[in-house]
Amino acid sequence: MELALESGRVMTDPTEADLRSAMAGEQFAILGIDPDTYIQCAAIGDQPGHYILEYQDGSLDRHYQAGDGPITMDRVVSAFTKYLRRDASWLDDFRWEPLDL
Repeated sequence: MELALESGRVMTDPTEADLRSAMAGEQFAILGIDPDTYIQCAAIGDQPGHYILEYQDGSLDRHYQAGDGPITMDRVVSAFTKYLRRDASWLDDFRWEPLDL
């Protein structure tokens, strides 16, 4: 997997500790298996400490946003960590809504 950050930093095969330390203070982050399969977050400009969380599962037709936001960084890091471990329970931690891209 690859972690890409708003700062331009890219980490190949990050660890859980890497996720926790690298994501702090970033405005967005993408953790991807490949260019079409990933989880991502972006800071909400008018709500410091809150994020939008999305994932894509193989194609633009399968792109979703967590509908129970705004989401705190702790919840974002938890979802990214589970995604990294390939623990699918992160899907149950949010109410997902399809996005029309």
